Amino acid sequence: MFASRKLVESALAEVKKKFVKVVAAKLPYDGPEYDLVQYRCRNLFDNTVIGGKYSRASLCVDATRALQPHLRDETQELKAVCEAAATLEIIQSFYLIADDIMDASETRRGKPCWYRREGVGMSAINDAFIMDSFVEDILRLSLPGHVNLDRLCEAYRRSKQKTLIGQVLDTSSVHQTSSFTWDRYELMVENKTSHYTVYHPLQMALLMSDVLAYHGAVKKVAYQIGFLFQSQDDFLDVYGDPIVTGKIGTDIQDGKCTWLAVRALQKMQNTQSPALYEEFKSVFGSTEPEKVDRVKEIYEQLELSHEFRRFEQHFSEEIKKSVSEIPDVIAPLRTVLDGFVTKLVKRNA
Repeated sequence: MFASRKLVESALAEVKKKFVKVVAAKLPYDGPEYDLVQYRCRNLFDNTVIGGKYSRASLCVDATRALQPHLRDETQELKAVCEAAATLEIIQSFYLIADDIMDASETRRGKPCWYRREGVGMSAINDAFIMDSFVEDILRLSLPGHVNLDRLCEAYRRSKQKTLIGQVLDTSSVHQTSSFTWDRYELMVENKTSHYTVYHPLQMALLMSDVLAYHGAVKKVAYQIGFLFQSQDDFLDVYGDPIVTGKIGTDIQDGKCTWLAVRALQKMQNTQSPALYEEFKSVFGSTEPEKVDRVKEIYEQLELSHEFRRFEQHFSEEIKKSVSEIPDVIAPLRTVLDGFVTKLVKRNA
């Protein structure tokens, strides 16, 4: 998706070696357990980290190269930056493994979710913890002696805290249609998606470039982009092609607080359609196919698919205006973020 994808792919090969090494290093080198853990970690990495879009790591690399033009050549310094950025994909896998279990999802990237693989099951929870536990080790191996190494590790801890709080808001909102307000949705998205998906990669780029100011200005734009990203995910869960998205949507069945659900409830209340409103609440969150279909019919009746596309276009223009107002000192980020937003508009996966 981004110019740095190939660099990230190369970096992931090295990061995989580091991941397997640091985990297995906790065991005696000459014991059978050492080989067992190495095998498990390679399998885990190959089946959960490899194969994604790498959008977070690519954004981080693109932003870092924009802030440090000398990194355009494939130097050892650039390789170190790419390896550090690649840890974002380990973090992503950590979240996705756990999220798929909580949502009882069936597929991820067109294949059975990790926890549904033969011989994995609920041990996937421990696999997710393993990934989380060794992110900082890999960061320290990738950027030894970096002036902001401790800040980079702290940024990950803070990002994880926000994401986990966002998951609390997400799971606590399930089936609670009375709580489906824009305030709740925006707060949930800020925490569970925007921070780790957009701001954390940019924050890493700033820190790796030793830019300690202007983080607030970047965060403001990042949260806007994250809102667009999550609302698109909500749209694709219902209207996307599972063959393209690689995931069978279950937001309606799960009773999730999504852009579509919040807007549907708002429109029904504003147009004073009490009968339709009550019907929606009675069928939303059911796994029965006919009730799921009825929710989709109500969405179409309310013309939400067309409205979302209008929102997507209008909001992306607002974001680009915010991008243009980023401080001149970090102006190189404008091109990166403008391109990021352009690629997001009307994405289908």
